[in-house]
Amino acid sequence: MFSKSPNQNVAIMMATYNGGRFLAEQIDSILSQTYRNWVLFIRDDGSTDSTLDVIANYVKRYPERVLAINDPSLKGGGSKENFAAILGWVKKNYDFEYFMFSDQDDVWLPDKIDIELTACKHADDHGSIPTLVHSDLMVVDKELNTLGDSFVKFRAIDPYKADLRHLLVQNNITGCTMLWNKSFCNLLDLNDSAIAMHDWWMGLTASCFGKIIFVNKTTIKYRQHEGNVVGATNVNSIGFVLRRLSGANHVRKTLEMAFKQADAFKKTYSEVLNSEQTGIISDFCEIPGHSKLTRARLVISGGFLKQGPVQIIGELMFV
Repeated sequence: MFSKSPNQNVAIMMATYNGGRFLAEQIDSILSQTYRNWVLFIRDDGSTDSTLDVIANYVKRYPERVLAINDPSLKGGGSKENFAAILGWVKKNYDFEYFMFSDQDDVWLPDKIDIELTACKHADDHGSIPTLVHSDLMVVDKELNTLGDSFVKFRAIDPYKADLRHLLVQNNITGCTMLWNKSFCNLLDLNDSAIAMHDWWMGLTASCFGKIIFVNKTTIKYRQHEGNVVGATNVNSIGFVLRRLSGANHVRKTLEMAFKQADAFKKTYSEVLNSEQTGIISDFCEIPGHSKLTRARLVISGGFLKQGPVQIIGELMFV
């Protein structure tokens, strides 16, 4: 078993699957962080390319920094399942103060941990307040050429909207930018099959029981390529607008996921949600049971609106 030294207080958790092409560059960017007190945990979900060789190389070269999780009892199945498995394993076996997720194909800017950890410590009252920090990203292509200097602008989202009503219907937190403290980690349950995405669920949890802090700085080069599980689409483009306004199936599927996730969230945290939070979630979950016009009215009156004009129009057309 890997032994964590007392001064290593940030657990970085990376999920991999056939990511050998970009993996070394990402790990190198983590090794180059200005903040040094961290451990990188990597769990692979059945790669058939060079990923396992890359991981083994870094484990051998940096035994005090990089640990491969090889536990056959853990289940994978996809990005959110892999991250949930890693987080559960780290929580069970170690005692860290702060936690981060890492994708396998991005590049972290050198001060990412420093920036987010400073923001978290400033807000969490010595770790007593459950706190989730996230930041902006630079959108780049597979060669790291800039496609957009701000993911927030690229996606036309408002990262300062941290209220439950908005987060129930649309996530605005990017998982690979997150850092959170142990108080928040102790609240997390990422194992429900109804979870749409782990970062979305974590945003809901932080909105109800803690703080969400957005750092208006770019901390990651968010690489876009043909193998992305979740990518960045420029919502300001004419092509996106046309697709969104004509893409009933996609919009409806996303909304169905939101309703299903909200119902699961209410059940998971039923004993700790206050009456106002329970009422908001219940009102949201009841929307699908009404007629088309009533659904649109309830979305507007309840404040369950997405964060950009195109998204709102699509939501009201297809809810």
